[in-house]
Amino acid sequence: MTEENELSQEIAKLTGTIKEVADRKDAKKATGETAGAETDGLHEMATKAAAYDAALLSVRQSQALKDQRDKDADLQGQIAEAVKAALKNVRSPSMAAAIGTGNGELSAGRRIANATLPPHPALKAVFRDYQPGELLGGILDYRAIGLGGFDIDRIGAGKAALDDLGVWFSGVPEKSTSYSVIDGAGKATLGTTGATGGYVLPNNLVDTLLKPATQRAVLQTLVTVRNGVNVRGVDQPYRTGAPARMQFQDWGATKENVNEAYGSYTALLATMARIYDISKQYARFSGGSAEQDVMDELGKAAILGENYYMIAGAGTGSTGTGDPTMGLYTVLNTAPTTYSSTPTTTASSSTLLGSFANILTQVQSKLAGRNREPEAYLVDHTTYFTAAGQGSDTAGFWNSPAGPVNAGIVPGFGRTPSGGLSYWGVPVYYDTNLGTNATTKIVIGGEFSALKLYRGMEFRIDTSDQAGTRWDQNLIGFRGEEEIGFHAGSAVNVGAFQMYTSVIP
Repeated sequence: MTEENELSQEIAKLTGTIKEVADRKDAKKATGETAGAETDGLHEMATKAAAYDAALLSVRQSQALKDQRDKDADLQGQIAEAVKAALKNVRSPSMAAAIGTGNGELSAGRRIANATLPPHPALKAVFRDYQPGELLGGILDYRAIGLGGFDIDRIGAGKAALDDLGVWFSGVPEKSTSYSVIDGAGKATLGTTGATGGYVLPNNLVDTLLKPATQRAVLQTLVTVRNGVNVRGVDQPYRTGAPARMQFQDWGATKENVNEAYGSYTALLATMARIYDISKQYARFSGGSAEQDVMDELGKAAILGENYYMIAGAGTGSTGTGDPTMGLYTVLNTAPTTYSSTPTTTASSSTLLGSFANILTQVQSKLAGRNREPEAYLVDHTTYFTAAGQGSDTAGFWNSPAGPVNAGIVPGFGRTPSGGLSYWGVPVYYDTNLGTNATTKIVIGGEFSALKLYRGMEFRIDTSDQAGTRWDQNLIGFRGEEEIGFHAGSAVNVGAFQMYTSVIP
């Protein structure tokens, strides 16, 4: 039910009620009774009826206005359609349509016009009653682009379409001295230099940053790592001699009385650190890649520092300044010949006696004499790959994935080179730091878990744009640092390691 109908019904009800009350009022007057209460109710109903009547009038006025607007809109639409039809008849029939397409196929312009895309607004503004694809189709037909063969009718239709649009088509201009030419034809703007359009080309895309590869962490996976050591140094006591067996003693005889002797080395904790400065503009424009690259560099530098000092730490800073660490190679290089020696044979590397497997046999023999068993072998990278390629002309490679293993060196199939070789189940690793800090081919075997790397507050990166002149120069400083302590002396002096030099002739 509409609002108008609802209001009309309410008014009718009130009118009927008012009439009934008025009739009762007149009857009471005739008998002389008082009708005050009914008079008050009649007044309220009359007021309510007047309000409904006003609302009904407003609704009818609104509906009348809406009907008039709809009528005006219909009239305007009819006028617009009539104008459009009249304008369409102003343009004369197309010459292209009069010429036709020759072979009955749709021209390029008609094929584009049949597409669902509307004509471009700019072309509609330039050409009156423009149809989609009319200009491009005329050009394609005129230049015979896309035709299966030379079709004079299609070419004529394209020329007629361009003439109909008032477009003049011109080929490549003749040779001129006012601009660069090649074989008589005008040269395009190539953008190969700034002057020929290079200034307006967009910037090159930037692919993922490529950086030189760094050595993976080697010793960190072999040694024992102690984190959170927030002290200046750690003492590493050790026994100077191995326990000897007990001896039989007769009844009443004086029993053997021995004393224990101890030594100790101290791993001093010191700070490794590095700072990178980058401009804030570079940080903003790079979209985060600058910070990512710097933090990646600092993280790798910390790992490389740990690995280097565990191998070649020179121990120049006795008070914790400079380089206080004592690396494994540094200690073994100055240790007695009990822990560092040379091969017992100088046989050619093309013989079994000169093979790397024979050297590892000697290393294991030395460790076994001290009741030690190697957990891993560490060599320089030159030794590693020389061992992998050893062999003889008659027997082939000692380590040959394609044939039998003659020398005991087993290749690790599907593994990375470092740790990919093994001898009697013991993996062989290479470390480029060992090759950098030694002039001879080296192999170190032993119980690497006896070595302890102490880390202080862990690796961290702090940033600042205030310190120094960074605020004035609009720079951000990234400082990576870490406290480490390492001393190989105790592990070496208890016989946990054996080093051989000049292992392969």
